[in-house]
Amino acid sequence: MNFVYPEFLWALLALTIPIAIHLFNFRRVKKVYFSNVKLLREVKTETNSFRKLKHLLILFSRLAFLALLVFAFAQPFLPSKNQKSIQNLSGLVGIYLDNSYSMQSETGNEQYLDVATRSINELIKVFPKNAQFQLITNKFENTEQYPVAANKIEDRLTETQFSSEYRSLDAIYKRQISLLNRYSDTQKNQVFWFTDFQKSTTGELNKITLDTLNQYYIIPINSEKTPNLMVDSVWLANPFIKSLESNQINVRLKNFSTETYADLMLKLFIDEQQVSTSTISLAPRESVVANFNFTVQGAGLKPCKISFEDFPVTFDNEYYFVINASPKINILHLHEQAQNKYVENVYSNESVFEVNSFNINNLDYNRIENAELIILDEVARAEGKLSQQLQDFVKRGGSLLVFPSTQTQTSFAGFLASVGVGTARFIKPDSLGSGKSNELALLNISNPFFNGMFEKVPSNMNMPYGNALLSWGNVGEHLLQFKNQRPFLSRFIGKGGKVYLCASPLQTRYSNFAKHALFVPIMYQIAAQSKLQNERLAYTFQENNLRIKLENPSSNQVYKLVKDKLEIIPDQRIIGDELVFEMPSQTLEAGYYQLMLDKKKVGLLAFNYGKAESEMDFYSQAEISKAFAGQKNVQIFNFEESKSFIQNFKERNIQINLWKYMLFFALVFLLIEIALIRLL
Repeated sequence: MNFVYPEFLWALLALTIPIAIHLFNFRRVKKVYFSNVKLLREVKTETNSFRKLKHLLILFSRLAFLALLVFAFAQPFLPSKNQKSIQNLSGLVGIYLDNSYSMQSETGNEQYLDVATRSINELIKVFPKNAQFQLITNKFENTEQYPVAANKIEDRLTETQFSSEYRSLDAIYKRQISLLNRYSDTQKNQVFWFTDFQKSTTGELNKITLDTLNQYYIIPINSEKTPNLMVDSVWLANPFIKSLESNQINVRLKNFSTETYADLMLKLFIDEQQVSTSTISLAPRESVVANFNFTVQGAGLKPCKISFEDFPVTFDNEYYFVINASPKINILHLHEQAQNKYVENVYSNESVFEVNSFNINNLDYNRIENAELIILDEVARAEGKLSQQLQDFVKRGGSLLVFPSTQTQTSFAGFLASVGVGTARFIKPDSLGSGKSNELALLNISNPFFNGMFEKVPSNMNMPYGNALLSWGNVGEHLLQFKNQRPFLSRFIGKGGKVYLCASPLQTRYSNFAKHALFVPIMYQIAAQSKLQNERLAYTFQENNLRIKLENPSSNQVYKLVKDKLEIIPDQRIIGDELVFEMPSQTLEAGYYQLMLDKKKVGLLAFNYGKAESEMDFYSQAEISKAFAGQKNVQIFNFEESKSFIQNFKERNIQINLWKYMLFFALVFLLIEIALIRLL
């Protein structure tokens, strides 16, 4: 046992005072004579023995009180094995502060980030004044690389804010070790991790292999369960939005807690105006879909937001997205022989469809780049440059609709294979006509393709007929099929885009599909989905590369993202009709960002924070201890048992202070002395 102020031990000489008083307590005795001497002698003998014991106990209590009081002022302590490595620090002190949004969770009345910041402020005061510190956060900024003094760390802690970025613990470890090895002359550094150990962002702990030279201190700050809700996804019942036409937005919410949410109110905002509300209830760990009915006025991009109230984690209480009302859809209609009017007529009633019809022999191939939907209407051959252009079109995310030709060449099957329909083959119809064997089966309206198209399909609905010239077996997604289960109209999703394949031409001698009531809504749906497959409602900051389809993109000018006064110029390039840019590494705020070319607005994008941090599931103390078990250079602190991290750290790594115990027992012996005097 050592003492901080050993000079106070000279005060132990004061113990001689009560001893002297006890030994030399001479009092004059007055003699009193009684007649019955024998009885008095027995009483006197018994009383003197008891008084002697009492005085000895009082003397011991006084000596113990004074001695313990002196020891308390001398501040005794038990030194730790790690004391010299900290007080005679030869390396750096590396500190990781998790500032992700999950650190908004609360313990007591403090957020996790505040608790971690306060603990780091106390920690740096433990080390020598000449110690150098390296503080890193999830941002991985350049300023975090260099070792600085304690006062610089204090200043940076006051400026640290929540970040939308998060890192796995393995990435943090590699970053810390890389920086410590670069700036430290020794590998005996002190490394601290202040994090909540959220499972969805921390990664697998058993995959982290720590070195044996540095000393690691793990401080998990996750003492309480945190309830949280999150918007998992948003989609439209009818992806084709028309002005003043009723539509529906579906919102899936997830409850990540063990609590029940009753009568939670959700709000829908469009153009910064609240247009609808919905009330839902969620059981623990449940996922629920809420519905909003809405209409929009005018065409163009509309900023939208889903909002609700949920505490204490608030960063994901709003979900931003953008809808495109009445967007122009560019349709390229290619034919080879005499042109039929079915395709042009079906799209001519809506101004949002821009249809251009060309004979393939007079086609300007630049038209393909600006199209969202290409319809091959009885084209017998797709070879050479046309075949390559159509393949590139599908790879870029375009939609291709094929109606076969009665004069189809054998090479056409090879073209279909190149766009993802490898099993297609041409067949000869048994007979032409509208027999029962050629009639189509009833629609399967549970197919997502038909969402919002029909409320109910009658069981006796009159279906079209068709005489198949194409067959592709049981592959693809069958939208329409014959009663014998052979496909009539199928969708193939792959290679970036969509391919729709019809078994019959539009000629009435082969099918009455073009004159049937189903033709218009199905052709509208194909066109709408061809546009919207390239228009996402929202993005996240965690996506590395974004692809935005633009009309007539400019490869010689720079596009930028603008939000209020913030302007961002990301790394970018033009590929075909798409702008591809990398998300910047800086921390950004969720919301709407305008895509600008010079001073012209060419797009509107909605960005939200990543979903991973919304899942409030953390590694337990037992799981963390198990992951790092057997590593002697790793210390794990239990935040649930002791909220005073710095005191626990000092006791385990510097010294165990005993003065409080000395003061406590000094008071105990003082009370014993008082009890002996008053009660005995």
